[in-house]
Amino acid sequence: MNYLKDIDNFVKDKMVFCGIDIHKEQWNLCYFCDGEVVEKLPIQGEFAQLKGHTENKYGNAASVQFVYEAGFSGFWLHRKLNDSGYECVITPPSRIPTNPDKVKTDKKDSEKLARYLAGGLLKKVYVPPPSIEADRQLLRLRAGDKKKLTRVKNQINSLLHLHGLKWSPENGCHWTKRFVAWLEELEFSEQNYRFILDQYLEEYRFLRAQIACITRRIRELSKNSAYQKYFQYLTACKGIGLITAMTFLLELGDIVRFPDSIRFSSYIGLTPSQHSSGQHVRLGHITHEGNAHLRRILIESAWTVIRHDPFLREKYDRIKARGTNGKKAIVAVARSLAVRLRKCLLNDEPYIIGLC
Repeated sequence: MNYLKDIDNFVKDKMVFCGIDIHKEQWNLCYFCDGEVVEKLPIQGEFAQLKGHTENKYGNAASVQFVYEAGFSGFWLHRKLNDSGYECVITPPSRIPTNPDKVKTDKKDSEKLARYLAGGLLKKVYVPPPSIEADRQLLRLRAGDKKKLTRVKNQINSLLHLHGLKWSPENGCHWTKRFVAWLEELEFSEQNYRFILDQYLEEYRFLRAQIACITRRIRELSKNSAYQKYFQYLTACKGIGLITAMTFLLELGDIVRFPDSIRFSSYIGLTPSQHSSGQHVRLGHITHEGNAHLRRILIESAWTVIRHDPFLREKYDRIKARGTNGKKAIVAVARSLAVRLRKCLLNDEPYIIGLC
């Protein structure tokens, strides 16, 4: 739909802002210039159509800037636009200013993005180089398989509880070879239960093998010249292993992009939420914004690190002594651990146990 008849003359030598509401099959575009909505239209979700329409209608503009929300579409469109000479912003949905309008449509979403981009109100997400993005997906694939493995273990445990079957602690820990062999020999009055357990065990073995294969690949990756030195810096901290170190390096990418530890902690989502009024300052739970993959792995590692690092152990004990539960205390430790790991990368030096 054209909102202005003479687009060529109107946008000549002006900055044009285009908001894109992306779906799998269709994209909704809104071109915005000089405080006016110039054009709104839907197109097929193809870069060639976007580029062709922009060049045809807005070739006289001084520049055309694009924006779309971070999500399933990834970074490929951003890279295509940049390669074609356009500037593109990918913005996190959680940081888009709220609008009191209760009517939500794809056309309204694209217009909102275009208007906010023109006003300089949008935050940008970091777009990693393609090589970093590919390596990062390897870590995320492993994390996804670990979740699936936990799920199938829970399904097996539920089946055992359903029949009152228990593994004796005297026989050793769960999920050892001995435990799995016991599962394979169990007998049920109804054969379908045996069939169901066999299907669970088949999925369990497959996931175990796949996780082992991915882990070997990640170990090889850690020896890459791009990561090896910094990987060794991070693993100098006892409790920081292969997965935590590589997740830290790959999820962060360029560590220099964080000007201070406060913004760095905010990116991970380990800063407390705040509700303040006047002289009253109230700190709440962590924001949970930012990179969930990195936050999860840091909190898991913090439980191990406090057994080896006296400085972080003292912090954990001090916070817990105030009456705070262990989970909240370990989150505070995870934040300190993250800041110290960041410092290692910035100072180009290995982690030193116990150093304040």
